[in-house]
Amino acid sequence: MKRTLIAAVAAAAVPFLLVGCSSDSEEKTSDSAASTVEELAIGETPQLTGDIYHDTCIGISEYIKTLKDAGITDEASTPEAIGAEFANLAKAAPDWATKSEQDQKDFQRGVDAGIKGEC
Repeated sequence: MKRTLIAAVAAAAVPFLLVGCSSDSEEKTSDSAASTVEELAIGETPQLTGDIYHDTCIGISEYIKTLKDAGITDEASTPEAIGAEFANLAKAAPDWATKSEQDQKDFQRGVDAGIKGEC
């Protein structure tokens, strides 16, 4: 059950993180993704800056913190497992291939820093 919850929350959070991956992120808002995250009651939604690295890092580290605060500590909720799941979900998204190589690298750097809590 915990794995299902983690997968559902991760799936909902990836679009939230990918908002920053758009080159026109200033025009897009995170309202729909943020409301999805809020509906799942996983904590406060971090303020998006439009910087892919920063937004991804903060989003992942907050997600990990929320899981720890909820007492979810199984194998699938380790920071490394969560980082891998987020990266895999993002790379499987239909628009991943349309992102610039730099945006993709910044996203992955954000994931790597976020799982370490080094934002």
